[in-house]
Amino acid sequence: MGWPSDWVRPSPELITRLSRLDMLLLDVDGVLTDGTVLRDADGTEARRFSVIDGHGLGMLRDDGMIVGVVSREDSDITRARMEKLRMPEIHVGAMDKAVVVADIRARHGLGEGAIAFVGDDLPDLAAFQEADVRIAPANAHPAVKAAADLVLCRRGGHEAVRELAEVIRAAKGVGPMADFLS
Repeated sequence: MGWPSDWVRPSPELITRLSRLDMLLLDVDGVLTDGTVLRDADGTEARRFSVIDGHGLGMLRDDGMIVGVVSREDSDITRARMEKLRMPEIHVGAMDKAVVVADIRARHGLGEGAIAFVGDDLPDLAAFQEADVRIAPANAHPAVKAAADLVLCRRGGHEAVRELAEVIRAAKGVGPMADFLS
């Protein structure tokens, strides 16, 4: 076994930055989902979340990392899924993501280098301004990819978050992939 060819391999400088993270914040649609919203004739909506991504977030949480979401979409479905994942920071209906990220940093007393944000579309660029490490899934808008410090190999909703969780854990020297990243 070695480092998977379908996972991003960060630079040594980025590995150091990832190893210092205390918090991972994510957009939802396009990151934790593939961006699809299913809607019945009666108005009932559904979103598809990857259990594999959820497991990756659970591993990070169990390692002591604070995980949360900052989404513009005010979705009860999203809120319920994130509560099930026991996220301490759930922000749905967040119109100004930069303000939300700055508030989260202040409330947790997190200094420089502590927060990563994963986003896929133009509204996430505001959150990127407040984050220390900027990450995009493979399906992100070109402007978001250009602003990102790390672009994942996998698409949002298709195990991009699990890829990232494994990369962060390996950078921190934790988990089965740690020996293959150095």
